[in-house]
Amino acid sequence: MPGIGPKSASRLTYFLWRGDGQQPRDLAQALVELKEHTRLCEVCFNITEESPCPVCREPTRSTGLICVVEEPLDVLAIERTREFKGRYHVLHGALSPVEGVGPEDLKVRELIARVKAEPVKEVILATNVSLEARPRPCTSKSRSRLWG
Repeated sequence: MPGIGPKSASRLTYFLWRGDGQQPRDLAQALVELKEHTRLCEVCFNITEESPCPVCREPTRSTGLICVVEEPLDVLAIERTREFKGRYHVLHGALSPVEGVGPEDLKVRELIARVKAEPVKEVILATNVSLEARPRPCTSKSRSRLWG
C-alpha cells in the first residue's frame, strides 16, 4: 500500500494478529463496503458515495471556477482551508512521459468537455510541479487528439 513502509506494515500486522479475532474481520468488512459503496463523481471524478458528490451538488459553489488536482486527497487538503468556493476536477494521476502516462491516461478529455459545456470562467491548475510534467508545446497531432 502506498505510504505504508515495511516497518508500519509489520506493526499493523502484529497489532491485528495479537488482537481479538474480530478486528481483522471488521477491517476486511469495512474494506469490502468501501469498495462497494464508493464511486467516482460523474462531474468532478472525486471519490464519493453519491453522484454527483456533495461539492458538485452544493448550490453556493461557483460553477465558473474549477480547481484541477491530481488526486482525491488534494481535494481534501484544499477543502480543509475552507477558502476555495469553486468546484474541482480530479485527474487521477499526473503526466509522466517517463512512465508512459499521457493526457489520454488521465481525466483530461473529461475536463476539456466540461470546460466546453459549463460556463467556466477560470481554471486553476493545482497540480504538483515536476520537471517531466512541466507544460510543453503540443504537436498539432496531440492537440487535435485532445481537443477533438
